[in-house]
Amino acid sequence: MELTQKLCIAITAGVVMSLGLLKAVPVQAVTLNFDWKGNAGYSARGSFSYNETQGYRTINNSKVQSIAVSFFDPSQKLLNSFAPITNASIVYDFLDFNYDTATKSLFGYFDVGQDNAQSTDYYLFGTVGLSLSLRNPTEGTIDQNNGLINITSTTPVPEPLTTGGTVLAGSIAWLIKRRQVAAQKTKA
Repeated sequence: MELTQKLCIAITAGVVMSLGLLKAVPVQAVTLNFDWKGNAGYSARGSFSYNETQGYRTINNSKVQSIAVSFFDPSQKLLNSFAPITNASIVYDFLDFNYDTATKSLFGYFDVGQDNAQSTDYYLFGTVGLSLSLRNPTEGTIDQNNGLINITSTTPVPEPLTTGGTVLAGSIAWLIKRRQVAAQKTKA
């Protein structure tokens, strides 16, 4: 083997071993998706995230890191999208949100969306398990259901160490392969 190949292998092995010695930081944020469908076919789909390492029993407005929601008409045409919480900062005052981490379900009073008295604003409003309504400031209640809102999936946010290590390992592998190809071309 060439000296550069041996050197690359030694560096790669050293990096892999040193990454293995570091204490991996656990995933801190979990993202959950939710969906709602009204009796007339309107729907809302969204997601929220929170820090799962805090051991919260319930998640409310003050503990959510992000919330985003999109509203659709019966033909699935996007009506509008809103993000009332971004980077743990509430950017919209009329927000009520409660999630039980043990039962993995939303509960209680729910008000997510936006109502700045614009005709393009929409919000999902009511009590989970009782009655939820899709509303618009100019049209009023557009659709409603019996309060059913589903949590559809859980997606952990990747750890920075895992992502960085994958990129580093891929880059080193690409460099080794590139040098092997170059060495074969010079021998031919």
